[in-house]
Amino acid sequence: MSYFTRKQILTMLETDDGFLAALEREEIIISDAPPENEGEFSEQMLERARVAQNLIRDLEVNMAGAAVIVRMREEMAELRRYLEELLAEVRRRS
Repeated sequence: MSYFTRKQILTMLETDDGFLAALEREEIIISDAPPENEGEFSEQMLERARVAQNLIRDLEVNMAGAAVIVRMREEMAELRRYLEELLAEVRRRS
């Protein structure tokens, strides 16, 4: 898995540190890298930041709303994976 520094994320998102700090305050992103990459962010956090940025910029969702949507999006993806696994198990047993 790849990890990114704060500066790299700021560059990729073409944003400022205030936006990144707001994402952290809302716990949309957290530094989730292992100790050897302390303070860095995973690909998943980068994707969360991108989704939140698009929601805020393009759809004029506020930061709190973006946080809810990002979390719900991940929960739906987890549910989809679970259902696919369940369906595969049912097919295997049939």
